[in-house]
Amino acid sequence: MRIPHLVVALGLACLLLPACSKQAGGSSGEGGRPPEAAQDGLPERPVPGRVFLVGIDGASWDVFDFVLADGVMPRLAELCARGTKAELRSMSPTASAILWTTIATGKLPKKHGILGFVAETEAGQTVPVSSTMREVEAVWNIAGRAGVSVGFLAWWVSWPAEPVRGFMITDYAWPLRKDERGFATGTDPAIDREDRTWPRELMAELEPLNLTEARLSSERLDELKISAIPPVRGYAIRDIFLKDVSIDAMTRHMVEKGNGESLIATYFDGYDAFCHVFWPAYRAYSAARRQGEAALAGLDPSWRALGEAMDAHLARIDASLGFLMDEARPEDTVMVISDHGFFDNPGRKPIERTYGDFLEGQAFWHTERGIIAAMGGPIRRGATDLGATVLDVTPTLLALLGLPVGEDMDGHVLRGLFTDEFLRDHPVTTIPTHETGRRRSTATESPYDAAMLERLEQLGYLGD
Repeated sequence: MRIPHLVVALGLACLLLPACSKQAGGSSGEGGRPPEAAQDGLPERPVPGRVFLVGIDGASWDVFDFVLADGVMPRLAELCARGTKAELRSMSPTASAILWTTIATGKLPKKHGILGFVAETEAGQTVPVSSTMREVEAVWNIAGRAGVSVGFLAWWVSWPAEPVRGFMITDYAWPLRKDERGFATGTDPAIDREDRTWPRELMAELEPLNLTEARLSSERLDELKISAIPPVRGYAIRDIFLKDVSIDAMTRHMVEKGNGESLIATYFDGYDAFCHVFWPAYRAYSAARRQGEAALAGLDPSWRALGEAMDAHLARIDASLGFLMDEARPEDTVMVISDHGFFDNPGRKPIERTYGDFLEGQAFWHTERGIIAAMGGPIRRGATDLGATVLDVTPTLLALLGLPVGEDMDGHVLRGLFTDEFLRDHPVTTIPTHETGRRRSTATESPYDAAMLERLEQLGYLGD
């Protein structure tokens, strides 16, 4: 019998210190949130198979092909061998807040309303974008109204948590707060806030799984190789690595609870965060790793330590993916995606970081070459040329769940990803729209805004 992950984590903490395809259904409530009643009173809808979705920010095959070849992520390599591996084309600007919302809606930014990392409140204050600003339904809204339970973890622009059928663990569930030096404080004075998760009381259950530097011994930080990462003022990559570790623990805990969610999606931020600051070191380390120990021995020791820290983190993400692969039944699908890639910027071309806002002279940045890989009963093995874009993810998820696709979505179902048998038994259906027209866009303030704005500025997303 598996020991529930929450019990394991608590021990470690002590040691370490619509029902039919012709109806859109539902409605939206105050502040753009669907009312709780829209998620209740409907029996759970059978689906062809569950879907486990893993998002790795910044991943591209330019780098990850070598990561797989060098044995850093064996479970991802296994997934690719058992299923399909292809490019997932991104779009400009390659801003994560925009793209992960595009992924979650299947609609262009001009429709979903998230056009950058920040917005102004009615009082004129600049704050990070929030779920209350999204102008269209996300896949979690659509699935819930159809009677399909979902679980999402750490997704961009998911705070404040919307009532969903299932659970929502927002991008503010981990206490990403910094002191004047950029370090995590390790405490969360807002533990009683009601909007970091749905259900609201879930946050108290998950809080012991939030690992921060203050909760871990120096020995444990060394084991995680986080000590090798120097602090960066205003953008504590060490914190973001620990956030990923915590989200992995929460993912395992929620899956092991076995509440019957048919779509579970989890998101990891650490790779992209690391590359924004330490890309030259990781590029050099990766090249040396491919050449062997002699080349690694000749590498600057600090760069080697940084590279090994990133590899260790990728291995943790791989283990989280492996957990979901082991949980999957034959009819289920496991899918890995990214919002964009990360690589050199030849010629230091101007980069559009958000709409109309260009960054000059950057030696490395995002690329439009993301990844998609999938395995499972519905998935065609060996398909490589899918013509996939970030707009196609939600339509494809809906098709996997046996739900109709909105004809007003800008993306399409990736039919080439599916076996002929799946398409025969579960033909793609459509409806005109899943929208109700009742969402309204409102910027929402948070006690974490100052830290988040500082982080975005350090990354180069904000400022001159």
